[in-house]
Amino acid sequence: MAMCSEIIAQIDIQLNNLLNSRAMFPHMKENMIGVTRCATAPFYQNRGFDIIFSFAEPLTTQRIDEINEIGHWINQNYVVRLCALLESYNVISGGRSINTRLDGHNEVDILRRLRNEFAHTSGWYDPTDLEEKRLRERIIEHFSLKADNHSETDGKFPIPIDKVLVPLTEGCKRYVRALPSFESSKWDGSEFG
Repeated sequence: MAMCSEIIAQIDIQLNNLLNSRAMFPHMKENMIGVTRCATAPFYQNRGFDIIFSFAEPLTTQRIDEINEIGHWINQNYVVRLCALLESYNVISGGRSINTRLDGHNEVDILRRLRNEFAHTSGWYDPTDLEEKRLRERIIEHFSLKADNHSETDGKFPIPIDKVLVPLTEGCKRYVRALPSFESSKWDGSEFG
């Protein structure tokens, strides 16, 4: 396996790319209807992205929905890319199970399950699918989201950057950092679950 620092550096590049792209497509709220000029969200401003948007026409509900859909699509693609990165370094591939004794295993498992939803389906949440429902509930519980803020009928898994994707990424990094201690010890595979 590659050195831990190399994997962490690659994860940080992916996260930076996510933040850069989402600063250009921040979540727009309904109260922005009619606005022609606004700044990017404080989440991005606090990270050095001081962007001002100027729209040729006042924002409409439809335009806000389109901008938010692009943002969600970027979030989904980040999940796929981050999971592919972990697979490319054999952190979670090659017959290797996620080690449930390592810090960050929950985030790695959630990442893998979300990636499967986004890469192998339409990416839309189906509340009638029991596995998808369990995954959605697990995300809400694990990341301490308020369930009422994430309607089951909006067709999306709740993956906001600040409350899910950044903590998910940090969990993956903790998992990667914990791996070398297990990699260097002798094991027969039975400790992986």
